[in-house]
Amino acid sequence: MEPKAVLSQMEAVLSDFDISWAVTGMLPTAEVVKAVADASDKFGLNLVVDPVIRAEAGGRLFSPEAVAALKERMIPVARVITPNIFEARNLTGIQVKDLASAEEAARAILDMGAGAAVVKGGHLDCTDLILQGGDPELVRGRSERGGNHGVGCTYSASLTAFLAMGSTLIDAATKAQRFSAMAVRYSPKIGHGPGPVDQAGALREEAERFRVLSEVMRAGDILRVPEAELLAPKKGMSVAMALENTSSLDDVASAEGILAEDRSFGCATFGRRSSTAMALLDAMVGNSRIRAALSLSQYTMDILAEAVEESSTAITKGSSLWQGPFITRDPEGEGPRAMLLGSSALYLARWALKAAKTRTH
Repeated sequence: MEPKAVLSQMEAVLSDFDISWAVTGMLPTAEVVKAVADASDKFGLNLVVDPVIRAEAGGRLFSPEAVAALKERMIPVARVITPNIFEARNLTGIQVKDLASAEEAARAILDMGAGAAVVKGGHLDCTDLILQGGDPELVRGRSERGGNHGVGCTYSASLTAFLAMGSTLIDAATKAQRFSAMAVRYSPKIGHGPGPVDQAGALREEAERFRVLSEVMRAGDILRVPEAELLAPKKGMSVAMALENTSSLDDVASAEGILAEDRSFGCATFGRRSSTAMALLDAMVGNSRIRAALSLSQYTMDILAEAVEESSTAITKGSSLWQGPFITRDPEGEGPRAMLLGSSALYLARWALKAAKTRTH
């Protein structure tokens, strides 16, 4: 696109709407970079610059002349610039390999005139470094499995949106990192090579949290009947269910004390450091189809083992996917318990209750 056309489009929008923040992406030529910088300066636009010099899938997006223009014309008018470690090196000549070198690169970018720099750490340990002139601030994340094509653009665009809604830079960076992580986690499994992210991932994650929490609560309600009392240890049964593809307790909902002697059944919640939740996470490492765990009295082992044997055909076919029981030990010292693992908290609760009813008649 000709620089004149880019400038014309920017002027048409900026003269008609009250635009507080905007983000730049691929600006392939020096002329286009200069046109965008001039228009941003003219209209006093708060600009987030994403220097997408190379695509995640490979291929150079900025010409060398455009990179030079970016440093000379765009960075001085930018409120925030968001390079990854490779873009930071391309702009500053500093090889970013840890937080110290990330800070060095960020200070070099501020010396070019930028208001702030966010050096993204997705290619290192997923820690983003934010520098606004004083001491650096860190936003720590974790690696997500999934397609990552477009994750850098998703980050810079969401960062801009959060800034436009009034967030501080550190709050916006925290929210943008989470938004981008969910875009990767819920990316569609399509095609070959680096798959695309899904910007609706944050909404999908919120909906899945509600579904998982509701399922754990319903599983607890199913088991709060007299027929299930033989399944419960003194401290009660516990049930847990995790979001898909997670390795964090923050993404595991659990409820404790179901049919406990002291009737201390608690509400289902995410992030509880229970032995059932931790055992579930360990089991998920070896089998991605496991999503739920139900902890029962050790004295139900014979009942459960017999029921497992009877349903082994269904397990092989995968129509009722669960494994167990196996013995785990309560970290608080109560002793061994039977634990069922499966793909659904509701399925495990219904299955266990059916097994209990069958053996008591």
